[in-house]
Amino acid sequence: MVGLSYNKYFKTLIMKQLEKKIALYFNFIMLFCASLVQVNGQTSTHLSKIYLEGGIGPSTYNSINSAVSLKAIFKNKWSMTLSYNNIAEMTPKNEPSDYQPETGYVLFIPYTYEETVDMSFVSLTAGRYFRLGRNIWATTEGGLSYVKGEKVNYERTQQVSSNILIAASTTSNYRTTKESRSTVGAMMQADINWAFASFMGIGAGVYANINSIQSPVGVQLKLIIGKMGRIKKNKA
Repeated sequence: MVGLSYNKYFKTLIMKQLEKKIALYFNFIMLFCASLVQVNGQTSTHLSKIYLEGGIGPSTYNSINSAVSLKAIFKNKWSMTLSYNNIAEMTPKNEPSDYQPETGYVLFIPYTYEETVDMSFVSLTAGRYFRLGRNIWATTEGGLSYVKGEKVNYERTQQVSSNILIAASTTSNYRTTKESRSTVGAMMQADINWAFASFMGIGAGVYANINSIQSPVGVQLKLIIGKMGRIKKNKA
């Protein structure tokens, strides 16, 4: 029993890490290609800024979110963003209040296996650009997302404990099964940015994605790279 729990725990961790890396690499490539298309398709008379963003930060449901996006800001004060968000290891919204995760130790190293869910969504949003300083600006946007996530089904069961010398485990008081789901969500986001170089800057943002699977809210710290449209300081 302990061996099966131990293998299940580490197999799940490895698979989750592999899936995250594949998704992240794929979307970096997708957004890089999209940026080339945008740059070639738009003339400098239309765009004041265009840049790639990479962000990470905490989200609701005890999770961590990461994102990559391509943002274009037009000279008529409108902005548009294509983004990919990944949220890892969220506490399921339907987790029972008396849920107890599997616990134990192997080689005297303790572990806890708690059922969590992952979510990812691709969003297209548009909104307004606000200049706050010479090289500081903010955007507020809203739009739609294609959301892929997971739902956990809980079934009450008895806890079972086992102990064999250097390993022991106590199973959860719920048996769980996961099912994959997809839906359309509403995406809202806002950020503030500072360009400290002609090709690079930093920013901070907040977002919320409202959908029928699970609706996360989070904050992000961002690194931005691209055409910053910096305004030169006037010489006296």
